[in-house]
Amino acid sequence: MIMSDRVLLTNGQLRKTLSVVRSLGKKHIEIYSAEETLMNISGFSRYCSKNLVYPSPIKKPDDFLEWLDRTIDKYSIDILFPMDDSAMALVIEQKDYLSKKVRFTVPDANQFEVASDKWKSVQMAKKAGLDCPITVLPKNIEDIENCIEKVGFPAIVKARKSSGSRGIRSVNSFSELIPAYKEVNDNFPCPILQQRVPTGPRFDVCLLFDNQSRLKASFAQKEIRHFPVEMGPSTVQQSIKLPEIVIKCTKMLQDIGWTGIAEVEFMLDESTGKYIFMEINPRFWNSLELGVHCGIDFPYYLYLITKGTDPGLAQAYEEGLYCRWLLPGDILHFILNKNRFAMTPPLLGGSAYKVHDDILSWTDPMPLAGFVAASVKYSLDPKMWKFFFKR
Repeated sequence: MIMSDRVLLTNGQLRKTLSVVRSLGKKHIEIYSAEETLMNISGFSRYCSKNLVYPSPIKKPDDFLEWLDRTIDKYSIDILFPMDDSAMALVIEQKDYLSKKVRFTVPDANQFEVASDKWKSVQMAKKAGLDCPITVLPKNIEDIENCIEKVGFPAIVKARKSSGSRGIRSVNSFSELIPAYKEVNDNFPCPILQQRVPTGPRFDVCLLFDNQSRLKASFAQKEIRHFPVEMGPSTVQQSIKLPEIVIKCTKMLQDIGWTGIAEVEFMLDESTGKYIFMEINPRFWNSLELGVHCGIDFPYYLYLITKGTDPGLAQAYEEGLYCRWLLPGDILHFILNKNRFAMTPPLLGGSAYKVHDDILSWTDPMPLAGFVAASVKYSLDPKMWKFFFKR
């Protein structure tokens, strides 16, 4: 059955947006992808009907909202998927107005604020029975000495609101703490101090709730590799099952009436066997493609919910499947990993592990051209290099 809905996606350069384009496009849904430049991977997909350009939602939020308003009218957009933090925040801010023109499924302003704030989300996780690191919120720099006594060393200075592991500094002594706090505070005001959990494997619980805050899909994955290597977004993930953690995460989000998509991140403390709560991502996660590849089609289920259709409950999937972000994430990991030739799965020869790629596809090859075009465009932009490498 051919569906006539027109769906507008923001943040076309992100691989998670490409995953949504492919998921919905394969079902004959008309996709309009938008980004700050035409040179983006989603806009080059065979499943993208139109590639649009918008003003920066970060630098020019008012212009972005004006563009969004005009675009919804011009192209008769039926459904909107804001794909990343900045676009999501603006859509939520204008929820009452935009909901009269287009359909979307997002949390309300209070839910989004609690989930995106790492201080508030820790309090919510504790209430739901999740294990959390000791976390304190200094009133100001003069309050740090009192706060660090509760946390101890080693510790983490962490931005309350950030993504992609940005705004995080590890400290081992008081002499390191003050400069680290000042550095983070300059870019992300009022950071928290947190007990540093022994570095261990990282895990993600991915969830979807309908407009009545009923769970409609769940998925869990283990992060295998990252870039930057020690503290960055994952470049390879593996599907796993974490049923007890899924139950607690579901309770945590239902306690505030959550609507839509969310990802909850954990680190395994191998000395205790406990999964330690790290943070909530209140929107689609970058490694979305693994869940879709495993049969938990979050984009399509969200589309159905937004249309007012119950997708049922999706929780059954195969464990042990891999997905990777080869371009450029896993290549950069390989270059900087001293144990690069002992990696599992290896950079090359991943077919033995049935590794699926976020971007590369024989049936939809042109996003590779979009990646190359974007790489050329941004190669001489020092701000982009700083954004990509500086955490």
